[in-house]
Amino acid sequence: MIPRRAIDAIFGEELVPRLRAARCVRRRDSSNPCRACLLACPQQALWFDVRGGWRLHAAACDGCGACASACPSQALDAPGIDLAALRRAWREGEDVRLGCRQGDGGQVLRLPCLAGLHPELLATFLLRHPTTRVTLDVSQCDACAPGACAEGALRGVIEAQVRQAVAYARLLGVTPDVRVSVDDHVDAPTARPISRRDLFHLARERTTALVASSLAGGRDGDGSVALPHRERLLLAARERADLSDAPPRELPVAGAFFVDWQVGDACDGCSQAGGPRCERACPNGAWRLGSSAGETVLSHDAARCSGCGACALACPQEALEPRSAPVTADAGRAAKRAFAVARCRVCRRRVSHGGDGLCPNCRKRQGVAASLPPRARVTST
Repeated sequence: MIPRRAIDAIFGEELVPRLRAARCVRRRDSSNPCRACLLACPQQALWFDVRGGWRLHAAACDGCGACASACPSQALDAPGIDLAALRRAWREGEDVRLGCRQGDGGQVLRLPCLAGLHPELLATFLLRHPTTRVTLDVSQCDACAPGACAEGALRGVIEAQVRQAVAYARLLGVTPDVRVSVDDHVDAPTARPISRRDLFHLARERTTALVASSLAGGRDGDGSVALPHRERLLLAARERADLSDAPPRELPVAGAFFVDWQVGDACDGCSQAGGPRCERACPNGAWRLGSSAGETVLSHDAARCSGCGACALACPQEALEPRSAPVTADAGRAAKRAFAVARCRVCRRRVSHGGDGLCPNCRKRQGVAASLPPRARVTST
């Protein structure tokens, strides 16, 4: 029998987070001050370079996944989370026990670290299996790598994720039985052996994962802006709402998975070339500006929103205000503001209706030309 840790070394399981650059708000806008992943990392293995690029010191990273859970736009994938194993555990048993890979004893499904279990994923399982008892075993937190759990940092992350998932489930009439506890019956860490059949099965899994990662383009991931757990979460929420007699309530703004937005009268659709800044800043495609029946319509889809607030930070008019959204986000794309279609009378770029009929650039050029002395002005004959 070969120890599991030896297998991990042989097949090169790299338990480090993976960045999907298309969803990182700081990569999309260097002026965005987001540092959530850096602040969440207990090993200080993350930083941004002078150009705003995301960097990881792989040797310092212990694969806890706290950065992935903290990222407001879900731009990081927690390492080593086996979704198929999690689904089997919830489907096959009435008592699911989850723990970290530091321990090997007991009937516990092992993850690299419980801090990498995203609350949207946990909420999905709670809605799908409302009667299942769930225990998150944090027995090994004290025995983790030095500094990783200083002052209970990671345990606090785990407890916060559980509270958020449970609060969401309760809004849909589910009262889940979830506990974060220390299991006194878990044996001390030992080298868990694995059979020869499991060895070949593991080799096939690792090879497939390596090829898939290479095809995806490496550490920066693909260009997808789809939120990784949102589709399954909302499907489970809508199914649960259909089974309940009481209408689902709205998500609170603070700590919500997604929010709706109120667009104020100051919004002008950002007449600058390139479209509205909220649309460009959103890492998930929640905002959209389109033309219909002689009007330009700014719309928002709460199902695509991660609540990161990048749109509000980018809005030059400070016209966006978060508000509660339906817990099932089933309203679809909602029109937030309509503008009459107009064009700059000089360069023909799109501008808001009314005013002097000039875009900001042409207005600035005319202002500069008017301030020049008569001899410096260029006249045409």
